[in-house]
Amino acid sequence: MTNYLIRRVVGLVPLLFGISLISFGMMFMAPGGPTSVFLASSHPMSPVEIANIQHNLGLDKPWYVQYFLWIGNMLHGDFGYSFTDGRPVLTKIIEKVPVTALLIGVSFFFTILIAIPTAVYSAVHRDSVFDYVATAIAFIGYGTPTFWLGIELIQLFSVKWHLLPDSGLSSIDSTGFDLGDTVRHLVLPVATLTFVSLASWIRFQRSSMLEVLGEDFIRTAAAKGLSRNVVIFKHAFRNALLPLITLLGLYLPALLTGAYFVEIVFTIPGMGYLGLNAIFERDYPTVMGTTIISAVLVVVGNLLADIGYAAADPRIRYD
Repeated sequence: MTNYLIRRVVGLVPLLFGISLISFGMMFMAPGGPTSVFLASSHPMSPVEIANIQHNLGLDKPWYVQYFLWIGNMLHGDFGYSFTDGRPVLTKIIEKVPVTALLIGVSFFFTILIAIPTAVYSAVHRDSVFDYVATAIAFIGYGTPTFWLGIELIQLFSVKWHLLPDSGLSSIDSTGFDLGDTVRHLVLPVATLTFVSLASWIRFQRSSMLEVLGEDFIRTAAAKGLSRNVVIFKHAFRNALLPLITLLGLYLPALLTGAYFVEIVFTIPGMGYLGLNAIFERDYPTVMGTTIISAVLVVVGNLLADIGYAAADPRIRYD
């Protein structure tokens, strides 16, 4: 196991290097640049002034030179300074991480709380009305775009019925932290992300549970006279959870992406909202900072999923 972990950690280095290189190259291939805003303003700067700004920002160097300068600084913990406000990029990201973590954490809690009991009951009562309804909801959620669902919920609960806030994490007239106000602002974003996330979890857990219920050891346990609850929850449910540990690693990228879309739709000041604004403003250091940290979270999540799978199933051994 130790050798496997060492190999995986070492393997993350070229992977993250490739992600950063591709992201940096694609960013420079996009039309426009950090100084394009000065050309489009009502009082455009002269070419000399723009050239001076590009020189001060280091944008007059070839893109690959800028990349290696950036990655050298990043390896020393320096993610650079934002082109828009001059603040350290790492500081800006650290301020936004708790917001995104809150959104993901709450959504994940409700996803597990709803999906696993629903999927288990659906598998145990296969071909029942409940099973058909749960499966239909899962397929609807699987094909529903996150941003579309968020917009529709805003139109319904905020614009039409005026029941819930449509953006932010607090009201404009709020003078301090108000738990009730924050919860009201989180209802629609969390509901959006949870509904879309339910699809994968219900489908995977139901399929896994059905597969385990058909195994010989389940029939043997039932033949021994064990109660139905013991057979389902002690023997079947535990083994049916193993594939979901792997799903956790695959789920993190989708959850991060969904959270970023939700932040954009509901104007929630998290990492996704920060990254999107940075793209529009051609704030290269902030774009790269949010990209590389998101990539690290994803690959670490996959690694933890592999470790968790081995811990849950003693038959799994990594040599």
